[in-house]
Amino acid sequence: MVFIFDYLLNLFFYYFCKIKYTLFIINANKMKTKKTVFLMLALALYLPSFAQSRNVKDVRQTYLWDVTLSMQGKAKMNNGSNTPNIWNEVKRAIITDIESISDDRTEIVVIPFQHKALEEWREYATESGKKTLINRINDYRIPLYMKQGGTIVPASGKGGSTWTCLYEPLKYAVDKVLSPEKVDIIKLMTDGIPDEHEAEYETLLSQWCQIAKEKDAFGFYIMLTPQAVEGRIVLENVNPCRFGMVDVAGMGGTNVSTLLLTPQQGIAIDVREIGEEDRSQLIIKYNHNGSGSLQEGYKVHVWSEENNYIRVDQVVEIRENFSVTVKANYLMTLEQMKSALSITDNESIKLYSEPAEGMDKYPYAMTQIKDTPTTIEMINKPEKTVKFHVL
Repeated sequence: MVFIFDYLLNLFFYYFCKIKYTLFIINANKMKTKKTVFLMLALALYLPSFAQSRNVKDVRQTYLWDVTLSMQGKAKMNNGSNTPNIWNEVKRAIITDIESISDDRTEIVVIPFQHKALEEWREYATESGKKTLINRINDYRIPLYMKQGGTIVPASGKGGSTWTCLYEPLKYAVDKVLSPEKVDIIKLMTDGIPDEHEAEYETLLSQWCQIAKEKDAFGFYIMLTPQAVEGRIVLENVNPCRFGMVDVAGMGGTNVSTLLLTPQQGIAIDVREIGEEDRSQLIIKYNHNGSGSLQEGYKVHVWSEENNYIRVDQVVEIRENFSVTVKANYLMTLEQMKSALSITDNESIKLYSEPAEGMDKYPYAMTQIKDTPTTIEMINKPEKTVKFHVL
C-alpha cells in the first residue's frame, strides 16, 4: 500500500510540474470514497512546498562599479577642488554586501566600468566564490586611457585619464547579464557626471520599464557623491518603473545593501465561510530578495483596483516578518455578495503595493517593491471547498 501511494505521489508530481497555476482547488463533494479523499488531501499537502520551489526564482546581484580616477580623489570638481576619495570606502561597502549574501544559489556579478564595461566577474555566493570576488575587488588597479583621434584607447606610458559613461555598463548588463530565469538586482554605483553617451543613457532608461518586466529585473542608481546628481536628474525625469534612486552621498558610499520585496500572488476569500468580523482584515506577505535589511518604519501603500465588492486604500508599516495587515472595506453585505457573485466562476480583484510617500529617502530608498499585484479571489461555491495557496 505504501509503495502504491509513493508511486501515485511521484506520478502526480511529474504531471503537476507542467501546471503553472498557483491556486489549487479540491472539491471534496465530487470524491466518491473516503480513501480517495484521503489520497487527494495527502497529495495536496505536498503541493505548496513543491510548487513554491518551482515558482521562486534564484537571485542574481550585479554591481556596476565606477572605477574612474574621481573615485580616488584624483579629478577636479567645478570649484577647482579635488573630488572626495571614497575608493576604499566603496570597496569595503561592496565587499560587506557580498559577504552578507547567505544563499549560495545567488549569482554575483561584478562589472568595473569607466567609458565602457571593462571586465566581468561571475561567481556564486559560496564561500570560495565570494572569496574570489573579494580578492579581485581588493587587488583591482584602475586602468588608464587616452583619446586618440576621438577614440578612447589604453594609455601608453605613465600618463592617462578616465572617462565616465553610465549608458555602456547598463547596456552591457541588459544584453549580457539579465535573463527572465532569475530575479536580477542591478546596482549602478557612481560618483560623477557622465562624460560619454548621455543621450543614449536617457533613451535606455526610457526603455527600462519594458526591459525590466520582460527580464524580471530591478535597478538601483546609487549616488555615491553629490557630483553624481546629473545621472539622478535624468533618472528622475524619465522616472522608469523598477529603477530606484538611492542617495548615499552623505554616507561616503558606505552602504550599497538593497532589499527587493515581491507581494504574494494570491489571497482567497470564501464569502460562504468567512464571518462579518473576520472579513475586514487582509494579510499580505512579501517575499524578500537582496542583502539589505528591512528598515524599521518602512511603509507601504496598498490599494485595490476598481470593482463592485471591496475597497482597499491604506498606508501601513511592514512588520519584521515581511507582512502587512490592511483594512478591507466591503461595498455590500455577505448576503448581498452571495447573490451577486457567480457560483461557478470566481471573481478576481487585484491589490497593488508601492513604497509610501517618504520612502524614497535614505535609508528607506534601499528597499523597493516589485510592481506585481496580489490577486484576491472571491469564492462563492455552495459546496465545501478546500483551497491551497502558494506564495
